[in-house]
Amino acid sequence: MLINLLAGSEGSTELSLSIVLIVAIIIVSALIVVVSLVALVLRIKIFFSYWVTNREKTAGGYNGYSAAVTFLRYLGYNDIKVEKSGFFRAAFFGNHYNPSKKTIYLRRSTYYGEHLTAIGLALQKVGLVIQDKRNSSSFRARWFLQKIALFGPVFFIPIVLAGAIADLVIFFVTGGSFTGIFTLIAAILGFGYFIVSFILSILVIRVEGRANRETLERIGNCNFLTADEREKVAKVFKTYQAAYICDFLINLLEIIKLVLQILLNIVASMSNNKNQG
Repeated sequence: MLINLLAGSEGSTELSLSIVLIVAIIIVSALIVVVSLVALVLRIKIFFSYWVTNREKTAGGYNGYSAAVTFLRYLGYNDIKVEKSGFFRAAFFGNHYNPSKKTIYLRRSTYYGEHLTAIGLALQKVGLVIQDKRNSSSFRARWFLQKIALFGPVFFIPIVLAGAIADLVIFFVTGGSFTGIFTLIAAILGFGYFIVSFILSILVIRVEGRANRETLERIGNCNFLTADEREKVAKVFKTYQAAYICDFLINLLEIIKLVLQILLNIVASMSNNKNQG
C-alpha cells in the first residue's frame, strides 16, 4: 500500500504528508529505543540494589511474612492476610496486594526472605493496603486496568493477525487492490489498548509512589528498620519509581507512533483509492 502511494502519487499532497509521517515515525521509534535503553539500565540498577541488600539481614530479625503481618497488626488491619504466591500469581503479578481477596501475596523469596530486600518489598505492599483502606480511587482504577493490560494481548494479538490476513486475501483476490481497512481497524483497537497501558502507567507512578512514601514514613514510627536500613530501602524504591517513569514515557511514545501509523495508513488508502478511480 505504501509502495503504491509513493509510486502513484508523486508530487501530490499525499506523498508529502506520507514522507512527513514516515520521518516522524522514525524519530519516535528512535526515541523509544533510547528510553528503552534507559529503562534497561534502571532495571540493572534495581538488580544490583537487590544484590547488595540481599546480603544484609535486618536488625529486627524479621522475614518478609512476619514483617508484613507485624506491620499490618501495628496499623490495626487485622482482616488482611499475607500468603505465599502460587506459580501463576508469582509469574503474572509478582508481589502484590489483591483488594478483592484482602490478601497480600508474596513470592517465595520475599515470603521467607530474611534480607533487607524482602522486608522492604513486603512492607511496601502494606502501603497499598493503606490506600485500599481509605478507598483511594487511583488504587482501585490501577487494580482494574492492570487486569485489562495483563490479559488484553491475549485477545488483541489474534485480532491484529486476522486483520492482516484479511487484507492480504483481499490484495490477492482483487489483483492488487489493498485498502488496508482491516489493518486500520486492528490499529485502532491497538490504539485503545495502548491508551489503557498509558493510563495504567500514570496510575502506577501515582499509587506506587504514594505507597513508597507512606511505608517509609510509618515504618520510621514503629522501628521496623533502622535509619540506615530505611535509607537503603528508599533508594530501591526511588529506582523502581524511575523505572515506572520510563515505562510511562515508552507508553506515551508508543501511542504517538501508533497515531502516526494510523494517519499514514489513512493517507495511503486515500491515495490508493484516487489512483484506482
